[in-house]
Amino acid sequence: MRPLPRLALALSLAPIVAGCSGPGGEGSSATVGEATGASTSAAETETDADTTTEGTTDATTGEDDTPYPWPEEALIAEVEPRIGSGGLGYKVGTINPGASMPFGMIKPGPDTGLGGLQLSFLNCTGYHYDQTHLWGFSHSRINGMGVPDYGALLITPTIGIDDAKVTLGGARSAFDHAEEEASPGYYAATLEDVGVRAELSATPRVALHRYTWDEASDEATVLLNLGYNPGGGASTASSVTIDEAGATIKGMTTVMGGYSNRFGGVPTYFVARFSRPFTGLGVWDDAMTLSEGTASLEGAQIGAWARFSVAADEPLGIAVAISYVSIEEAEANLAAEAPDLDFDGARAAAEAAWEADLRRVRVLGGDETERRIFYSALYHAFLAPTTFNDASGAYRGFDGEVHQADGFTYYSDFSLWDTYRTLHPLLNLVQRDRSGEMMRSLTRMYEDGGDLPKWPLAFGYTGGMVGTSADTVLADAHLKEVGGFDPVKAYEGARLHATAPRSQDGRAGIEGYMSRGWVASDESTSAASRTLEFSIADNALAAMAASLGYSDDAAVFTARSRSYQNLWEPGLGFLIGRRADGTFEVDGFDADAWQGYYAEGTAWHYLWMVPHDAAGLASLMGGEVAARERLAAYMEMSAQYLNGPGYSPNNPVPYYWQSNEPSLHDVYLFTDFGDPASTQRWTEWARQRHYSDAPDGLPGNDDAGTMSAWYVWSAIGLYPNPGTPNYWITAPIFERVELAIGDAAAPGRRLTILAEGAGPGMTYVESAKWNGVALDGPTIPWDRLREGGTLRLGLSAAPTDFGAR
Repeated sequence: MRPLPRLALALSLAPIVAGCSGPGGEGSSATVGEATGASTSAAETETDADTTTEGTTDATTGEDDTPYPWPEEALIAEVEPRIGSGGLGYKVGTINPGASMPFGMIKPGPDTGLGGLQLSFLNCTGYHYDQTHLWGFSHSRINGMGVPDYGALLITPTIGIDDAKVTLGGARSAFDHAEEEASPGYYAATLEDVGVRAELSATPRVALHRYTWDEASDEATVLLNLGYNPGGGASTASSVTIDEAGATIKGMTTVMGGYSNRFGGVPTYFVARFSRPFTGLGVWDDAMTLSEGTASLEGAQIGAWARFSVAADEPLGIAVAISYVSIEEAEANLAAEAPDLDFDGARAAAEAAWEADLRRVRVLGGDETERRIFYSALYHAFLAPTTFNDASGAYRGFDGEVHQADGFTYYSDFSLWDTYRTLHPLLNLVQRDRSGEMMRSLTRMYEDGGDLPKWPLAFGYTGGMVGTSADTVLADAHLKEVGGFDPVKAYEGARLHATAPRSQDGRAGIEGYMSRGWVASDESTSAASRTLEFSIADNALAAMAASLGYSDDAAVFTARSRSYQNLWEPGLGFLIGRRADGTFEVDGFDADAWQGYYAEGTAWHYLWMVPHDAAGLASLMGGEVAARERLAAYMEMSAQYLNGPGYSPNNPVPYYWQSNEPSLHDVYLFTDFGDPASTQRWTEWARQRHYSDAPDGLPGNDDAGTMSAWYVWSAIGLYPNPGTPNYWITAPIFERVELAIGDAAAPGRRLTILAEGAGPGMTYVESAKWNGVALDGPTIPWDRLREGGTLRLGLSAAPTDFGAR
């Protein structure tokens, strides 16, 4: 396939980074994008007189404390948004490569199909790399979501209008990836059947479309399908009004997807303004009956269209603003962010915003592919949660009413069961101000709706997955000293659903969990998983309570955090389902099979779901040596399974499974079991085995950036244990990493990770120093990192005894 035209992209950043450029040339068919150039090692750059300055040495620590002069480069040119946009079975990444601002409300992007067919598991976010046809471009989505949802307002440029074109996928066109471009803030493709070049960009709340027909036509037509949602979803209530004089179409559509249907759907208001006058217009109704000249309609799966007269290569611009409050707010968003329909200006602003956010994490070293995977992962980690308030500050709350976000951005779309493990800890480190606003948003959801959500989408409780991961997310942000939210109010909400049954999204099975110490398998589905998730959340709440001075609560939650031990069945040696009468679910037990008392996993996956008390888990297994030997056997079984003849991406992996959230921390438990060399070995294996720069380059659904954030952590040499103070240390793939960990309260703080010689084969850590002082082992607490400084790692090609017991 033809690589993306990186040269033009890099040149467009000239006002941002002087002298930026990227090479042209042909790319490999094994990747979705072109390399941006040779990697740069720290050693090479530090000897370059044009890009370095002489440093100074801190007399106390012996570490160089001079801000590092990074080479001039355009980091957005390193990003390939289509990584994770393909894959089959459980390797589907569900990435949509469309345009967006960081954490933007609107995300215009391509929706594809196999001809006129979409599949719910492949088209969760509208796009799949292996599909043959573009259906059009919708405007809302959650990155990497594992169920089809959002996808409001499908817009499709075409030629002419007829009954066939207004059916689902009826205006589709073949497209070729050789003519497709994707980069932060920009997407483009050619609709071959109708000869239209389509380009997309975005402000936070407005999508910019630019369509160019390759031949002059008096029948250039744009369809607005209000009934479409991806993967078989469909609007249940829509309305549209066409203002011919103002070249504007406005209305609303109700998203009714796999999660939004749990609370009645998401009314999405829009206004679309066109850059030229209409030469014709019309609507179609629920029966797909066309009504030329009709300018308004109400229904469900309805649509509208506008006709234009265009010359060859004469672009048509469209600005589409959305709101979850009203059409008036959508109009105000348009006026605030794109009054002039300036596509190039919006693209430049989006690229500048992405460049600034990507520069929060700078790396030196690594090869071209590693840098591409890394910065693409960082890009994907900054797409969700979603800005949810209008430019005026108005947002629709969890009580269905309109509220005001004064002085902060209100966010929604928190895939918490996934993101509490990797994404939110990353945002706590390198997006601290935004993280504080996200925590304030979660707290508002409690205040507006009466309960903290488990998996909030838009303004609704979805009840998605198990546990109450908001507890861990809020506690971890507070423990990492993230500001911008009220921790007392947040704790109030977390404590409420951790101690009492709630009508909204609280802890199912909480009564039995509190009275007997586990959720009973004959009273609740996924009971064992719930017990384990509650234990993790209780550990985080214990730490939060203690920091707030609630010592009695801290003692209660600490005791409850050991509830996982009640699931230990010594005869089987696993944490399994247990009934209300105390008997275990031993009949028909199969450690390799999904059981009803687990959520999306096997006994092997949930055996290690105790990251907060590895010592206690090891004790159940007979001590550290026994625990690490069993963990090693588990990892070997996974490697053998994945390389064996029975492996298929269509089947779940019964052992270590990178795309299954409960497994994400497993390799790091080796460190807590006294064998950090095995952590380092298996982290390297997981990076190599499960990540690439191809369309199937993610291990599975990105789940709002969860899998991408795992890669970012594991590539820089740190990994979080949410709700606890500690980070695990492993070998980075880069020689130098610099993270901007400042915030409004303390701007300018930097965390530097130096690992001379990092690269292929240098898998193991042999020494670690923090600000010049040797560490005893490969963990480091937040209270050391909080002020910034330098973590210097010595690496080895062979296993070492550093931190071993």
